[in-house]
Amino acid sequence: MKTLITLTTLSVALLGFTACDSKVESTRKEALESKADALENSADTLRKNAQTDADAVKRQAALDAVATKDATKARAELEKKSAAETAESIRTSGEHAAKNLEEKAKDTREQK
Repeated sequence: MKTLITLTTLSVALLGFTACDSKVESTRKEALESKADALENSADTLRKNAQTDADAVKRQAALDAVATKDATKARAELEKKSAAETAESIRTSGEHAAKNLEEKAKDTREQK
């Protein structure tokens, strides 16, 4: 009988320890779950912010490309205009030099 009482007492004690461990374990699991949820929320926020930043960079790159294209086109037009003016100046100078030579030739013929 003494053995039965001892075994029963021991069983009740072990059951009590198991119950305590379950409460502690549940509390620990809930704390870990809360921490995991907080980390997932942080990850979602970070992902959303990264997407927003990436979209902003993409938009700015598109604007920069258009601005560069427009500036390049304007510079090409300016260079084309400058080249045309230079060509006209060279043509005018050549025409003036040719007229001077013709005048000299005329004067030379008249000297005979």
